[in-house]
Amino acid sequence: MFSYFCVALVFVAACSAQVQVSTVQPDPRNAICKRRNGYYKVDSSCDSYVECTEFVAREMVCPDGLHYNPDAQWPAYPCGYPMDVPCLGRGSAQPAQPTADCPHQYGYFASPVATDDNCGQYRMCVAGKAIEMVCPAGLAFNPDSGRCDWPDLVPSCKADQFLGFSCPAPPTDADGSPLDIVINYKYQGNCYYFFSCESGRARLLSCDAGLAFDPASGRCVDADLVNCEVTPVLQ
Repeated sequence: MFSYFCVALVFVAACSAQVQVSTVQPDPRNAICKRRNGYYKVDSSCDSYVECTEFVAREMVCPDGLHYNPDAQWPAYPCGYPMDVPCLGRGSAQPAQPTADCPHQYGYFASPVATDDNCGQYRMCVAGKAIEMVCPAGLAFNPDSGRCDWPDLVPSCKADQFLGFSCPAPPTDADGSPLDIVINYKYQGNCYYFFSCESGRARLLSCDAGLAFDPASGRCVDADLVNCEVTPVLQ
């Protein structure tokens, strides 16, 4: 789901927010355009690039919040999100163009609605307008990566409170040391979901279609073999 929104948002940016800065007169001998059509990076810039069309070179700038992707092949849209196109060591980006709701015109950001025990909400910004979003069940928004992530990997999230579940102490060996094993536990009220615990970290998972979680075996089995009581899964 999250990848779908990423693709959709980049497409919107491609259609509406690409900025042309200047135009170089057509010249087949233009040193910039080594190919008839293509993209070329601009040194010391994260979001500027040169687009060559029929040997005409045009300096372009990605929409605020996006970076130029040096691996993009013409005519594919060459701008992407910083989480997909890092800019370390490449230079700087244009000054931010914030709005009342968004720090950049495009991107994924922490939502003011989110709390440390309700970590799944985030904000998608499109042309400076904010859309409130929710991560898939059991995932929390990670502001550092701009993605939905396991709650225990998000420092600002209280994973146990968010999931409503804490992993029991794992079994121990003969010396009393915790065993390094994965143990699955029932999700109360919905037999298609379950909690998987490893090293004290709880993660909400779901069975494949046609299967349901069997607490006796601790695994997903044919749904017809499980007496299901279905209530809404956590959001």
